[in-house]
Amino acid sequence: MTQKTVYILGAGFSMEFGAPSQSNLLKAIFNLRQHPIYGNKKQIEEWLYELNTFLLKGLHVTDEQIVHYSLEDIYTPIDKSILEFISFRNYTPIQLLQLRDKINRLVILAIRSEIETNKDKKKGIDKFARLLVEKCKVRIENEKEDLVSVITTNWDIILDNKIFNVINEDEIPKGHKFSGVLDYCCYISSLTEKDEKIKPGLYALGKGRYNVKLLKLHGSLNWLQCPKCSRLFVKLYQDFNGGYVIAKKYCRHCNKNFPDVNKDTNCLYTNLITPTFLKNLNNVQNKLVWQNAAIELSEASKIIFLGYSLPHADFEFKQLLSRMIRTNADIEVVLIKDDNPENYHDKQKYNAAGYRFENFFSGRNLKISYEGVANYLEKL
Repeated sequence: MTQKTVYILGAGFSMEFGAPSQSNLLKAIFNLRQHPIYGNKKQIEEWLYELNTFLLKGLHVTDEQIVHYSLEDIYTPIDKSILEFISFRNYTPIQLLQLRDKINRLVILAIRSEIETNKDKKKGIDKFARLLVEKCKVRIENEKEDLVSVITTNWDIILDNKIFNVINEDEIPKGHKFSGVLDYCCYISSLTEKDEKIKPGLYALGKGRYNVKLLKLHGSLNWLQCPKCSRLFVKLYQDFNGGYVIAKKYCRHCNKNFPDVNKDTNCLYTNLITPTFLKNLNNVQNKLVWQNAAIELSEASKIIFLGYSLPHADFEFKQLLSRMIRTNADIEVVLIKDDNPENYHDKQKYNAAGYRFENFFSGRNLKISYEGVANYLEKL
């Protein structure tokens, strides 16, 4: 039987390479006003004003506490009201839907801005991307040699872009339009109509090429979705100026198939599963990702967690882990020193991520190290 390794990435992975922590994300959003590109955009200033108004008048947060306010406490009342289709103070359910999409777009811009500010931190990820691509290339010779995949709870596209770049370093074989593809394990189209390098993974395998599977359980910064046909539109880029986030984009398929319908009904919206205890996983594309993640976990002989802290809020994912990981699978966890319960001598030890793993996977083949993601990747 083929030995498969599944890597599971959490916030700690992306933070190693320049992404902001969730607790600092609101501050990063309001810092967009000082950004040389985004600070001059009228659209962004309007979104920031709406977010600020919601915080001040909807949630009654003081000016001093705005940048320290919890993202969960912003999204939860919005998501709960949308789910039950009830108003929240001065906001109708429809207005809340629109507000959430605007906040999502600010989140996308803020994360991208912080990553670009910390470009030097991305060097260590190159080795990891090359390892993944090399292991996936063997499928050109034997498509049954499915050796590796990645499951992530992160929104950012640091690893996505790096994998995409490594794939496209190779010369495209004669008779093909791509060397391999980054596979999100759901139904995707390229946002740029004639980009032949963004294709579904099964299509690539059918053409005799290979796919690198990256399953994003909570959506992605570079996904836009059509509310009519539910297609996901994907863009991978070298230089990012926020264009596809700020400007309206439309589903070209629905524009063509329904020419007599109001074009705005085909306007693409963001696909981010928000950080609340009310995660809505009913979206057809997200369901596909979760179903494929279940299959990947069931096939894995080894699971490696990189920077994932097993938070209590991820109870849906924890249920998936407990349901689908083989009892004899080897489990390796890479955390940081602060996550080690041995550093604490009181009840605080039970709040450490290391303790959560020891408790959750007790009775399994478990190995935990506290060297940090960057140090671990350097040893690959």
